[in-house]
Amino acid sequence: MLTAGRLGMQRSLVQTQLRRRGFTLIELLVVIAIIAILAAILFPVFAQAREKAREATCLSNNKQIGLAVQMYMQDYDNTYPAQKADGVFVFAAKGKDQGQNYYDELAPYIKNGMVWICPSDKLNPANEKDARMAPPAQGYHMNGNLISATGLSEAAVAAPSNCQLMRESGWGYIWLRSWLRPFPKDCDAIVDVNGKSYLSGLHRNGFVFLMADTHARWFSDTASLELSQFPEDTGRSTKALHPKATYCPKS
Repeated sequence: MLTAGRLGMQRSLVQTQLRRRGFTLIELLVVIAIIAILAAILFPVFAQAREKAREATCLSNNKQIGLAVQMYMQDYDNTYPAQKADGVFVFAAKGKDQGQNYYDELAPYIKNGMVWICPSDKLNPANEKDARMAPPAQGYHMNGNLISATGLSEAAVAAPSNCQLMRESGWGYIWLRSWLRPFPKDCDAIVDVNGKSYLSGLHRNGFVFLMADTHARWFSDTASLELSQFPEDTGRSTKALHPKATYCPKS
């Protein structure tokens, strides 16, 4: 039989063990601090990994559109898609023909319309309220100096590997219209007259471009300024080369 003294000692021992199972305030604060430090280290890594994945998808989109351009050119005597006016609504946006445009010209060669939407794109309620993150919306613009009214010959491009054919839309907005950027007979509005980019790119302060030879790659916002925007140029398109252009950099 347990005496009253022994029973009291056992109860005291159990209570002591129970108390030891808990954490003190200092121990809890130390654990919280460690978790906060780990979060501060890992969250930027996760964000970078997510953005890298978005960039990879955007690059894949450009490559697939580039393949569509290749197939189109094989069918149309090595000419680029044609478009007579700027900002033409695509057929599916209105349910009827609104005019020739590069999106509709390439549609037969593209199985998945989602290739026209970058994962970093966003809605454009102020200018395109009916657009959704689904076809026929698009987040890319084609070069108005290559996408002409009659279709430019591939042979007319002096440096196709350095001449931009398509870029991401400004600020990453989606549209139901096919916009020509750079503007026809002008430089890209994304480049100001001092030869600097007025906004950082959507991917690691850079942009994914589809070039005139249909290869795609990432360029930093500064490196993208060195691309030619007129078919006859081999390097940066400038005001000196195109004095009538509004947006070409001075040098």
